[in-house]
Amino acid sequence: MKDLRERRRLATESEIEDAALDLFEQRGFEGTTVDGIAARVGMSQRTFFRYFATKEDAALGPNRAFEALLTARLDGRVAGTSTLRDVEEAVAGVLGELGSSRPDVVRRMVRVRRLVMKDEALRGAALRREAEQCERFLRLLAAATGSEVVDPRARLLAETVSVTLRVAFDDWATRYEPGKESALAETYRTTCARLRELVADH
Repeated sequence: MKDLRERRRLATESEIEDAALDLFEQRGFEGTTVDGIAARVGMSQRTFFRYFATKEDAALGPNRAFEALLTARLDGRVAGTSTLRDVEEAVAGVLGELGSSRPDVVRRMVRVRRLVMKDEALRGAALRREAEQCERFLRLLAAATGSEVVDPRARLLAETVSVTLRVAFDDWATRYEPGKESALAETYRTTCARLRELVADH
């Protein structure tokens, strides 16, 4: 019964996310309201707020699936054993898993990145959310790297991964072709390699 409720909840979240993305694409971030999103899926504003706190949360929802999978991968690591390459491999693994098992999530991620790149208001909301995610990521990395506090090493690691991931997402979204959801992981690996080339230059 619990699994059925969970599937229904996820299905409803996906429906709301699609409606939000449709409206953002049609009307822009500022021209879209919670009432409009709720009406698109045939629910009340009150019901909408059971799933998402804000309209931007609904549009940026696909990123939560990525964050949850990455947290699960890093959470089980032995403290003090994770390096930048370890974290990069964990990120690439999650992106590969999403590409092969959750192409629907990946397709929404494409739409989100394209919207963020062209809608300044939504870009601001996305950057605020990324900052919040980075703080959670920092705590996770601090534990994975054996630090009891968020020290400069953990922060540098988290910020490096976040920037590399953002660049990879934007590059991939620009060149995305339907049916090639698995290419995201490879794009990320290529971006990581480019980062190492830049570091090596100095």
